[in-house]
Amino acid sequence: MKFSTRDLVYIAIFGALWGLLEITIGSYLHVLFPPLADTFLVGVIMGSLGILTSLVGRRFVPKAGAVLMMAVIAMLLKALSLGGVTLGPMLAILMEGLLMELGLLAWRGQSPWSFALAGALAVSWNFFHKFVMMRLLYGTAIVEVALKMAKDGAKMLGMDPSAVALILGVLFVVRFIVGALAGWAAWGIGLAVAGRRAQRFETGDMAQ
Repeated sequence: MKFSTRDLVYIAIFGALWGLLEITIGSYLHVLFPPLADTFLVGVIMGSLGILTSLVGRRFVPKAGAVLMMAVIAMLLKALSLGGVTLGPMLAILMEGLLMELGLLAWRGQSPWSFALAGALAVSWNFFHKFVMMRLLYGTAIVEVALKMAKDGAKMLGMDPSAVALILGVLFVVRFIVGALAGWAAWGIGLAVAGRRAQRFETGDMAQ
């Protein structure tokens, strides 16, 4: 699918905004919540912000591949952050963009439901991201990562640490729901912004 110059400008704008959020708010949250940064809270917040930004942008560029291109731009900007090249966040951004694209393709056509599915899939990656990174970087076994994630989750949720399956299930479902809500919100925000933009153009035409 071909992109017009106008499409590419929108992709660059929303991709850069996503990257800027990662560089600023993301870095600040990792400092603010270090105990939970890698397991839940920061990933959910930043994933939701990325979904809101990119899917609002998708309303302006309703073409397959647009969100993935925004993710690539955001990922490259993240590489320029003060911490240097951070493989974990860069991979997370790319996977979120890819999963949003898959969600939009699976539903076929833009709608609040397709955006909700795209958002749910994207934030859900935060659950699996820890397993992938710990395995790639340190060779840590999946069971060991799951137990550590359950232990951290138990503290946060106030649950019995021995209920590993239940804790992991809750952590996944919360991510899925938050992502779906972020996607749904992005549809509404994009609709409102597009409507206001069209109204502004109409007012300008009438003035002329």
